Amino acid sequence: MEVKKIRDLSLITLDEKRTMIIACDSCGGIGGKKGDVLNVPPFYVGKLTARVVLLEVICSGAEVITITNTICNEMNNTGLEIIKGIKEELREADIRDVVLTGSTEENFETSSTALGVTAVGIAVTESLKVNSIKGEAVIISVGIPKVGDEINLEGDEEIVNYETVYKLLHNDFVYEIVPVGSKGIAYEAGQLAVNNNLKLYMENKCSIDIEKSGGPETSVIAAVDLGGIEDILANISGVTIIGYLKS
Repeated sequence: MEVKKIRDLSLITLDEKRTMIIACDSCGGIGGKKGDVLNVPPFYVGKLTARVVLLEVICSGAEVITITNTICNEMNNTGLEIIKGIKEELREADIRDVVLTGSTEENFETSSTALGVTAVGIAVTESLKVNSIKGEAVIISVGIPKVGDEINLEGDEEIVNYETVYKLLHNDFVYEIVPVGSKGIAYEAGQLAVNNNLKLYMENKCSIDIEKSGGPETSVIAAVDLGGIEDILANISGVTIIGYLKS
């Protein structure tokens, strides 16, 4: 069994054909308790934290089979609302056949909200979209980087959605997709170049902030074959070209 760490993913080779993909995320100080820094209903704490790990696993080309929630608060009512949020995010991602398991804190009263979420997926190794760039590529971004109260919890059309991610995932011109986390678009693009032994050339002017945190992965970047960029622009809305990968 071989274990590798690539970006925020852990990859475990199960056999000649299958690879397990693991992604985890944590959230603290955001919720409805008196000690929380940002006041947000716990439903959205669960929903958006689950979004992070689901996107990580989905973008790798794996099928999500398990998601865990380690809730550092009582089940009733914080835990129940967090779990409802996780289930809603699974529904939006069109993931129905999955094991959902977790734990809550019932021994002590807590004054702030805290949550850890892990997603586990299985992929056909040859279909993995991790370190999979086969030639020179265009780097695009989809979705606006947002964090905290910048996100419209009732429905934000400026952030990338699962429908768009699946379109990118199933497009043969797309080599690799990377969700953008707290370090921003420029950092993730740089890592994409390093991991694929290529050089990154950024656009001189960009309409979005490439240094800003992507929060709960409100945007993704993708490496697209040079010959396929017109297809992407014609079929995916909200695309911004941010740079190029060259040998």
